[in-house]
Amino acid sequence: MDKQNLEKLKDKLEEEKATLGKEVAELKVVPDFGSDVDASDEETDESQAYGNQLSIMQTFKERLADIEFALNKMEKGTYGVCEKCGKEISLEVLEASPESRLCQTDKKKEK
Repeated sequence: MDKQNLEKLKDKLEEEKATLGKEVAELKVVPDFGSDVDASDEETDESQAYGNQLSIMQTFKERLADIEFALNKMEKGTYGVCEKCGKEISLEVLEASPESRLCQTDKKKEK
């Protein structure tokens, strides 16, 4: 992969990392459920919303970990190589998902 494409992908990963980092920080804020003890429906809704918030935060954290992994591979010079077959991952795949660990062929096999 040429240096220009590698830099574009790195910039894209860094941008996504910053965005997701902000999102995770915002989701870490625990909502105030209040002290209204006679509104069990409201408490149920609030706890369900908080559960959804935690689920979204976990998804973002996993994506952040994938991005960090890709950035580390860039520094080591192993970025863009399929972890299953060892072949180069196409630029098309990396542009769509720059943190991808697998080539298109191996991604299809996993489904």
